[in-house]
Amino acid sequence: MDRYVHHELRSVYTALAALAVSLAATSGVHGAPMTAYGVGRFALGLVAFAVVCTLLGATRLKWVGEIRDFEAAIPLPEAPAKSIGLRRHPLNWWLFTVMTVPTLVLAIAWAPWIALLPLWPALAWLGQIWLAVDWERRNGRVLWRGADSDAPWKLAYSVGVPSRNGAGAPAGTTPA
Repeated sequence: MDRYVHHELRSVYTALAALAVSLAATSGVHGAPMTAYGVGRFALGLVAFAVVCTLLGATRLKWVGEIRDFEAAIPLPEAPAKSIGLRRHPLNWWLFTVMTVPTLVLAIAWAPWIALLPLWPALAWLGQIWLAVDWERRNGRVLWRGADSDAPWKLAYSVGVPSRNGAGAPAGTTPA
């Protein structure tokens, strides 16, 4: 199983890695994808979009609200002993490939500014992380993905505040 927050953070790392590769390759072929003024406006637009998506995710609306998914999570009898570690698996290689290849092809063949598009989902995922961490703290639960092998995207929760060392031991201790 995988902690929901770690899963989303892994997606952010992957999107930022795809952004770095796409920017480097596109800049090597075409030069800078935008002027400084254009990048600023583009980034401001993406941040505004991420804020709107996060605010919509904080609602209980049927198709866009994340809170309903958190509240519909099934309870686990205890916290999982083993989970996919963020340190050992910081990137999702499948997602990296899916994000990088089309971005590179379109940025090099059509318009260099497309190399900046992986920033868009990264900011949206950061908003989902913020919502999940806030929900976990308010409810004293930890969200997990992969409890149901038939539907690994469905969420489950364990009771308790997540430990800082990620191994299930109380914060400030080292696991044996």
